[in-house]
Amino acid sequence: MNAPLPDPPAGLVREAVAPERLVVVWTRARVDALLAALGDAGHLPLVLEPVETLELIDVSGPPAVLLVDPALLDDATLDLVDRIRRDWPQTRVVVLAGAGADGAGLLRAMRAGLGEVVDPADPASALDLVGQHPPGAQERVLAVGAHPDDIEIGCGATLLRHRRLGHAITVLTLSRGAVGGEIELRRREAAGASMALSAELLMADLPDTRIGDSHDAVELVEAAIAHARPTTVYVHSKADDHQDHRAVHEATVIAARRVPQLYCYQSPSSRNEFAPTKFVPVGETIEEKVELLAHYRSQAQRHYLAPDLVVATARYWARQLPHARYAEPFEVLRASEHESFPTSP
Repeated sequence: MNAPLPDPPAGLVREAVAPERLVVVWTRARVDALLAALGDAGHLPLVLEPVETLELIDVSGPPAVLLVDPALLDDATLDLVDRIRRDWPQTRVVVLAGAGADGAGLLRAMRAGLGEVVDPADPASALDLVGQHPPGAQERVLAVGAHPDDIEIGCGATLLRHRRLGHAITVLTLSRGAVGGEIELRRREAAGASMALSAELLMADLPDTRIGDSHDAVELVEAAIAHARPTTVYVHSKADDHQDHRAVHEATVIAARRVPQLYCYQSPSSRNEFAPTKFVPVGETIEEKVELLAHYRSQAQRHYLAPDLVVATARYWARQLPHARYAEPFEVLRASEHESFPTSP
């Protein structure tokens, strides 16, 4: 049994759960003890044929770890390993070999630069290795918004890029958007979007259009920060005509005072004073952002959710980057020396 999730902070409801850390295993041998140990440690192990892996990645994103039986390392499989290492460098590729392992396969693995090996008969040592995160995977992201769909509009393509890099994502929405639609429907839409992001969704129930009247916003954001322990926070800009957006910005700036990186995203109601200095290239995820926003069917009549406008806006901001076709803009309130990812493509 996987360890139970910790309860969400008081005042917040967990409406979607981030998936377990995916571990893909390529083997035709029996590795029941290893699979059980991975599952008990909170991982999601899947035994697949190599040819099935790309289809899984298209649906669920790249695995955190790929365990490869050297007996399966023919030319086609090695080509697939090379592609995974090139296109999804956050995936750690480890050779699965114990006593009696295929010698020719091990030699091919070594020649391909696969130097890490775990023994399927020793689950404890395998967990020691599999449980280590590659560089960058320790990044944890918290995106804060006033209403369902605010976050996806402002930084959805950037969050999808975080997902591709294996970063943990938590989405915090401080109201349930009652003024803009039916609460239960908006909750389901937000949950669907968060699951598409592979993100945990936390929702509060502050009064829509009157978040600034509440004294709870700072405490709720502080609680979410203590829960998610983010290294990066995204939130509304202060330069916004919507009073809820400004209130959430102010609360988050206070609550996130010890978070190393704090960025503000653009909303449809942002004013001309919105002055971004960070531009994230999102050419690989802009189409996924359009699909992400399609979860909000109840808001489809909003002009700012039109796919052509979403894409055109990202095209407009890409003028700030010499080699990008699409970008999302951010005001930088605080940035550490180590960034989650570079601004160049």
